[in-house]
Amino acid sequence: MKIFSSNARGCVCALAALVLLPAAAFPLPDTPEQRAGELSRVIPSVSIVRGSQSISADTKAPVYWQDVVNTLASGRARVSLDDGSVVNLGSDSNLRVAKHDAGAQQTELAVGLGKIRIQAQKISKPDGKFEVRTPAGVAGVIGTDFYVAYDGNTMSVIVFEGRVRFCNLAGVCVQVGVGEISTAHTGNASGPATPAPAPQAVLSAVNNSTSVEISAQTTPAANTSLGMVTKASSAHLGGSPGTEGATVFSGDYLSTDAGGVLQVRVGNLSIELQASSSGHIFQAPYGVIVTLNRGTLAYNKPAGQPNVVIVASDVRITPVVSQASTGRVSVDDPCNLMIQSQRGQANVQVGSASQLVEQGKAFRVRPISSVSERTSVSPDADNYHESHQHQPCQGPTQTLNNKPPKPPSFSTFTAVAVGGTIVGTVIPLVIAFESPSRP
Repeated sequence: MKIFSSNARGCVCALAALVLLPAAAFPLPDTPEQRAGELSRVIPSVSIVRGSQSISADTKAPVYWQDVVNTLASGRARVSLDDGSVVNLGSDSNLRVAKHDAGAQQTELAVGLGKIRIQAQKISKPDGKFEVRTPAGVAGVIGTDFYVAYDGNTMSVIVFEGRVRFCNLAGVCVQVGVGEISTAHTGNASGPATPAPAPQAVLSAVNNSTSVEISAQTTPAANTSLGMVTKASSAHLGGSPGTEGATVFSGDYLSTDAGGVLQVRVGNLSIELQASSSGHIFQAPYGVIVTLNRGTLAYNKPAGQPNVVIVASDVRITPVVSQASTGRVSVDDPCNLMIQSQRGQANVQVGSASQLVEQGKAFRVRPISSVSERTSVSPDADNYHESHQHQPCQGPTQTLNNKPPKPPSFSTFTAVAVGGTIVGTVIPLVIAFESPSRP
């Protein structure tokens, strides 16, 4: 069994779109009865969509019915509901608090994409309920500690305490007990998978991905070995020439000259830095994360982990974890990215906006701002946004105080017809990655 997590919030079906409905869909809460709880932990920043407004929220910020709580690339949050239940959000997650009536014990939450862990209060009223919905199904709980993730059209449920009644949207249900995992897929009417024991590694990964007791991610220790160079020409690892067989460490600066190439393998994951490109590579719990400063990076990943996340101009590109995927990201200039998925799907996140790039599709992406790097820090680290400066991609220069500027008024995503030129440049890369002659 696999856990499906995201590091982007793709609106992949009607309910995911509902999670992010504009303000007109819901009245702005204005009475104490419509309060659901408050943010009790924020790492490092969280936004709340309320009506037509997106609010930068901090600890103690109230959460009302129909609020959407969003965590970004390196963010996490804890929502303390008024009945004493606690919801931890992992990175790249959104949670809509559709309803929370503490007195009546009526709670309805919706996850558009991402991962959450819930410690729910015991339901004592006969008509009480505590439900978590995704586009793939619904989990109903009774006095329990459990985890829900939704990504790539798949919902996963793991139970740590108590039990969960897990149903797909066709109403076919299973009971998930302590230490068990089950999954359901959007559009599959056959029902959730038969619950099975969750491997210890999976349980540990859940704890790490949703904990808000410690820093969300710190900069990986220097000299942590990640993988090895499998192909190099006119390439560099830091200030040294890149050579086949060289060890790649977390935090290494990778670069290529004109006409150069640098291919790195991390387990069954391969990434290739193409000509005139540069970036840093860091260790991550899911595999590796790469900051692409210029040029083009291509990837080829297996289904599951290790996965790769690419960050360019604060745009976060995450191949869907559950799928074998091949694609590439190009920085034409810091305010103009090209993202293509040749095989599998990829989630692209720009601020609070997201786009799912389907197989065989490509998008031009306009970042909110370009980034000028001051120090080398993993995008998963709490202090990532303190490590660089932002310059808005449209409009006058602003004093940003090391914070990303507000979203601009231009279109963020533009679909691009994938012609022979784009596909032709990726196919040779796939052949090289999948050749049995490669280690």
